[in-house]
Amino acid sequence: MRVQQIRLRNFRNYTGLELNPGTGLNVFVGQNAQGKSNLLEAMYVLATTRSLRASRESEMIQRAAETATVAAEIVREKEPDVELELSVFQTDKKSIRVNGVRRPRVLELLGQLNAVFFGALDLGIVSGDPSIRRRWLSLEISQISPKYCFDLASYKKVLEQRNRLLRDLRERPYRDSGLEVWNDQLVHYGAPLLEKRRFFLDRLAPLADEIHRDLTDGRESLTLQYLPSVPLPDASTSPGAAVIAESFHAEIERLSRDELRRGVTLVGPQRDDVQFLINGADARTYGSQGQQRTVVLSLKLAEYRLMDDYIGEPPILLLDDVMSDLDDARRAHLLDWIRGRSQTFITCTNLRAFPDDVLQEARIFRVESGTVAPEGEYHPVVSEPPLAVAESSEDSSDVVMAGSAGAGDEA
Repeated sequence: MRVQQIRLRNFRNYTGLELNPGTGLNVFVGQNAQGKSNLLEAMYVLATTRSLRASRESEMIQRAAETATVAAEIVREKEPDVELELSVFQTDKKSIRVNGVRRPRVLELLGQLNAVFFGALDLGIVSGDPSIRRRWLSLEISQISPKYCFDLASYKKVLEQRNRLLRDLRERPYRDSGLEVWNDQLVHYGAPLLEKRRFFLDRLAPLADEIHRDLTDGRESLTLQYLPSVPLPDASTSPGAAVIAESFHAEIERLSRDELRRGVTLVGPQRDDVQFLINGADARTYGSQGQQRTVVLSLKLAEYRLMDDYIGEPPILLLDDVMSDLDDARRAHLLDWIRGRSQTFITCTNLRAFPDDVLQEARIFRVESGTVAPEGEYHPVVSEPPLAVAESSEDSSDVVMAGSAGAGDEA
């Protein structure tokens, strides 16, 4: 899987861009705030429909413009090649086209392009709040299981309605409130989320540990522990969603009085967390920043391998200014790991961290003020691509990776 061509219009600081990257390693070099990260963000948005940096979708639109568009031609091994297009509007609505045909649901973009992104903000996966880890889980699982996103969107809607009812019951208790119906709905959509999260982490964990040991020359082991708010049956018994649902129902019953007293849902995927242990110690509490960064890098490379195994072809790899944050040994391990695997995009402010033999294999692009030029050429590769402006989508299902359904309820 690779990006053969990417086109941007009014996206961040790019008024118009048409770029044909190389099939292997692509290095975007330039000073800060020139648009390097914006290129990676655009490709990740096509893969997941979501930005990792924007709190509102409209932040991706260039100032004074009404619409931003990202389009790409994708070459795939297992599926036919495909052309993708996503448009973002000032209303925070989005619309998509696949092979030129407008699709009614934005989530139909998922699975068309697979990408693994690693940047400075990803350090929060280890050091940040549980909501960051839940969002990480959802973004990655959605690429290999689009149905997960539909379940998550439905779950968030049910969670919001149930929390509203619990708040009403806290102020004014009454019989026949219909809470049992919302309980059933919460479990119906929540149990598959719990099942898929454990499935994903159970398979990611050994890969991440293997890679982490390589990155640290065998000095450190890495353990991933899923911490669901619902007591799950032993994984060795391979329980399905039905068994998990029974446990979910039982936990709702156990906490029912506390929920009515506090007016909020206390159990479910919105309360999940993941713990990372380095040699048995909690990386969030005891790990140095360097160790935490290595944990995240191990996770990202493990995601790459898991997607490759699950989908049958490697995803693209997006590395945003990671070379400056790694020591010499870890940089060498990373470069050895990525060489020859798949199409990779790396941003940096200079080329000093790259060995000559790596640079000889790479395509190098200079980025300056929203223009991109191949190394050694003086004319920017800039154009106004003939992209059709799509109509604003009314698809309300695009709440999948949106904000929380209530305080502390980010699922």
